[in-house]
Amino acid sequence: MANRKARGLSAEDEFPDLSQHKNHMAKFLTQDMYVALKQRSTRSGFSIDGVIQTGVDNPGHPYIMTVGCVAGDEESYEVYKELFDLVIEDRHGGYKPTDTHKTDLNPDNLVGGDDLDPNYVLSSRVRTGRSLRGFCLPPHCSRGERRALEKIAIEALGSLTGEMTGKYYPLKSMSDAEQQQLIDDHFLFDKPVSPLLLASRMARDWPDGRGIWHNEGKTFLVWVNEEDHLRVISMQKGGNLKEVFTRFCTGLGELEARFKEKGHVYMWNEHLGYILTCPSNLGTGLRAGVHVKLPNMSKHPEFEEVLKRLRLQKRGTGGVDTDAVGGVFDISNADRLGFSEVELVQMVVDGVKVLVDMEKNLEKEEPIDDLMPNQK
Repeated sequence: MANRKARGLSAEDEFPDLSQHKNHMAKFLTQDMYVALKQRSTRSGFSIDGVIQTGVDNPGHPYIMTVGCVAGDEESYEVYKELFDLVIEDRHGGYKPTDTHKTDLNPDNLVGGDDLDPNYVLSSRVRTGRSLRGFCLPPHCSRGERRALEKIAIEALGSLTGEMTGKYYPLKSMSDAEQQQLIDDHFLFDKPVSPLLLASRMARDWPDGRGIWHNEGKTFLVWVNEEDHLRVISMQKGGNLKEVFTRFCTGLGELEARFKEKGHVYMWNEHLGYILTCPSNLGTGLRAGVHVKLPNMSKHPEFEEVLKRLRLQKRGTGGVDTDAVGGVFDISNADRLGFSEVELVQMVVDGVKVLVDMEKNLEKEEPIDDLMPNQK
């Protein structure tokens, strides 16, 4: 700030050129708003330029409307609320600044989910993120903070028992072969190469302070210090999403209890739910997904419309930037905020059943008109 003024530069001079940009941040950030927010800082020193840099450096994305901004700490969402509130409302289907979020991590409230056809549903996964209060988020944390958080996580994870008994593997001491095997098994995050992650400064000091923990059965995993402080994943082969979600809820509860015993709580509030780095993951942070074979349905002209009505989204099985292989798609919930965890998993359970029924009809060259769902 002082250096800029000494050179005679104003906040107006610093305003980025967003004329060719297509992301949620660029849609709402005006010069007047930028000038006002430029005068502020969170207590940890995160600025509006830190908030928007990923959206400035990445004008658009060929597959999705990106968010274009990140939080550097829990306070970011309040200090820069004029921008974040507009982005959140646009990204989360009209979720307003006065709305309150709901949480439901009781798997007994899920109807079905243990009866998805395994001939079509090949694997099931539920993931979310968690942030520990008092630490800066990955775009803004220091090396010391990252290492301290890793130490706390190792202690908490090391105290889990029973089905949750497992081991932590720090990335910096992994052999190349061990690391590649975990990546190939879809257990481990790779070194950040995405322009979105790099622009938001999440890859600093790689791989210091990062690692993966998993239980002995490799059905419950925790990533440490990737895009969020913690990324929690429950997964297994087949279509028993109910079992996956039950393990997910149990593991989350046990892990939270271990953190609380050491005096640490998650970032959470009634409006935004669980606080995470990217506004797209606020609320539940939950993505429940299945790998499902839809070679015929995926070619049908109504495929995109059906997904929209079911509030589902598709990806390739390798992630957001990949294509489907052999007609197998990763189908998951499109929402995060404004719905509870149970409601989102229920959408996936109910929606995948519809998609599989449509696929079976198309295999027999029968119409799917009578299976078209109403808009959820």
